[in-house]
Amino acid sequence: MRSDKIRLYIIELTLIAFFLLAIIFNNILTRQIVAIILLVFMIAITQILKTDKSKLTNTNQITVLLMSFGIMYISIIYIIGVFVGFYNSTIKLSMWSLANYIIPYIVIIISAEIIRKRVLLKGTKKTRIIMLIAMILLDMIIFINIYNLKTVKDYFSVLAFVIFSSIANNILYNYVVVNYRNILGIIIYRLATILYTYIIPITPNIYIFFESVIRLIVPYIIYIVLEQIYSKKEKIISIQQKRRGAIVNIILAIIVVLIVMLVSCEFKYGALTIGSGSMTGTIDKGDIIIYEEYDEEDKVETGDIIVFVKDDIKVVHRVVDQRDVGDEIRYYTKGDANMQEDDGYRTRKDIIAKVKLRIPYIGYLTLWVNNMFELGK
Repeated sequence: MRSDKIRLYIIELTLIAFFLLAIIFNNILTRQIVAIILLVFMIAITQILKTDKSKLTNTNQITVLLMSFGIMYISIIYIIGVFVGFYNSTIKLSMWSLANYIIPYIVIIISAEIIRKRVLLKGTKKTRIIMLIAMILLDMIIFINIYNLKTVKDYFSVLAFVIFSSIANNILYNYVVVNYRNILGIIIYRLATILYTYIIPITPNIYIFFESVIRLIVPYIIYIVLEQIYSKKEKIISIQQKRRGAIVNIILAIIVVLIVMLVSCEFKYGALTIGSGSMTGTIDKGDIIIYEEYDEEDKVETGDIIVFVKDDIKVVHRVVDQRDVGDEIRYYTKGDANMQEDDGYRTRKDIIAKVKLRIPYIGYLTLWVNNMFELGK
């Protein structure tokens, strides 16, 4: 029994290590290579971990249910597209897209779900949590490739949105495997919600934030439907417990949406990680700042700590002086820890927002990953 646990831990930690390498060195470990390695890994695991092949009841119904939700997901995306518009898909359905995108993703998803089932049905609560982490990393690999990311900023924009919806989806997948031993439905659902952009020639022009919110909500709805229809457990829950559970779910949903909105920087409030020491003493390297965008009628005052754009980079410095030159107001800025003012001046169109809040230390993870990406290039 102990040797089985050790074997499971080795399998899961190997997966996590491989997925981390695939994220960092994604220009080397392409989707085709990931698919081949994962396929080989899956074949090896099926030989190492033998599971009970018996099926539970309602397997076919659950498969149809998950397939229906996959179709519903795509329908919602395209209904929204009617209001926000469409664009021609950058990757058309062809032999090239089959070889470079569709087939690799099919292999990755099928292999991953077979591995998930083998490990979860043999594992404990701890191994299930580790597998959850591994599959979240795999989602990151998939979406990094889907969005063809080029810069570190692109990585964080996508990963910030992907991680929350990935947690929700993989909790659902684990639940379906453990309780219903069904991976066919999961595979169909995952393929439908990922590959539609390569099959349908037009794609809704939906900002990734909103698609991530949909991806966050749908698995929760699926879970509720499965519990209501197929769960045979006796449930004696007091009204107070129901209310408490509803309140917790609402609070968690609000927190997740707020975090994603802040990271997206597409709304009035946004978040930035400080990567330099130019404001040390006031805002340190590794801090995260929350900013509020300026409206046209808002005034920029001397002493304000602002976010402005210089050479396509967002800078957080303090306004130390401003001068009227004709019809233009010129703002002069400086980092609190710098000896000299910044070169040149800013105008109102350069200034994005005013800093409202500093959260210390928690941005160091972002900086670390940033450095890892730079090393991987």
